[in-house]
Amino acid sequence: MKANKITVNSLIIYVLGGMLIAGLSDCKSTSNLKKSSNSPSSTSKNVISRAQNPTNYAITASALGGAAGSIIGKYMDKQVVQLNQSVSGIAQVERFGEGIKIIINSGVLFKSDSSYALSPDPQPILKQLANTLVTYKDTEILIAGHTDNVGTAKRNQSFSEKRAESLADFLQSNGIAQLRMVIQGFGEYTPKVSNGTENGRRQNERIELGIVANQTLKAQAKKEAAETGVSNK
Repeated sequence: MKANKITVNSLIIYVLGGMLIAGLSDCKSTSNLKKSSNSPSSTSKNVISRAQNPTNYAITASALGGAAGSIIGKYMDKQVVQLNQSVSGIAQVERFGEGIKIIINSGVLFKSDSSYALSPDPQPILKQLANTLVTYKDTEILIAGHTDNVGTAKRNQSFSEKRAESLADFLQSNGIAQLRMVIQGFGEYTPKVSNGTENGRRQNERIELGIVANQTLKAQAKKEAAETGVSNK
């Protein structure tokens, strides 16, 4: 069964020029919502260029700060050690704010430049990634697809969505609950580097995962901070 194109109520809907850009943040409950069907339009392109890293935005938007944020940070510190072991060789893993960011080049993940089917080669490592995410269950995961600027913007938008969905489907089949995953394609609008060289285009063809605390972990962190008598301001 395919992973839902969903968000959760811990998702801030950050609309730029009529499209969903996505950020995870603090709300009161969890429910299924549909991923935005809107795609970037030419009128929104300049606005989108000001949000060059939606994964960073999502992690930052989700942060609690203060003592509770520090507690969440310790949880993420432990997780990032295991993630580095899990995806060594195919991904870049970094701690960012109160979350974790994982970048995987599309050339590693997919069968060809024109495919959104996962290659068999990285799947054993992706299973290890899923196992780690299952172990650290009190998180939500943004799965964001990105492309270079070769081809039409419409094609690149659709392609980025399908690739993000493909990875989400794999993770779901390996134990990651649908409700934990937020799927979004960003097409060609959020490059890491210039598309002016072949190397740059390869870097821009990527999947990014943003891992943030869910409501359970946030509540636990707030409670622990309150019990220690430390303000969360």
